[in-house]
Amino acid sequence: MTTKRNIIITLFFVLLTTNLSFSQVSVDEAKEATEYFFTFCKKNDFVNSSKLLAYYGSDKSRLYKDFYNSNNPDEFKEVKRICKKVNATLLISDSHSYGKFRDKTIAGKKLQVLEVLFVSGSQKIKRRVMFVKIEGKPAIFDYK
Repeated sequence: MTTKRNIIITLFFVLLTTNLSFSQVSVDEAKEATEYFFTFCKKNDFVNSSKLLAYYGSDKSRLYKDFYNSNNPDEFKEVKRICKKVNATLLISDSHSYGKFRDKTIAGKKLQVLEVLFVSGSQKIKRRVMFVKIEGKPAIFDYK
């Protein structure tokens, strides 16, 4: 009886751990998504950029669960605003590299944060890209 109970408890923790690892964005996924996002922003490709940006608007039912809809004019405008902000930083930078990758909890939701360091001459600008996983894919939740 004890052996059976120990097996069940072990399986429970294995499944729980496996589920948690799949619900979080890995450092490699974050870096890859960030590079794609930067490329799309440089090209002013707002439609593909919207496929990487987690919805962050007034509809609370979509938070952490949906991407921006490029067919919605208001959402498209927001994607465009975010991309222009990113593109401005990219244009003044000679290069960028990645810093710390860590977990952060915001409003009870666990997110992953990737630091990006932009270098322009002797100046350095640090930005944070926050991620959440939506439909099994990394989604950029915020860029600060």
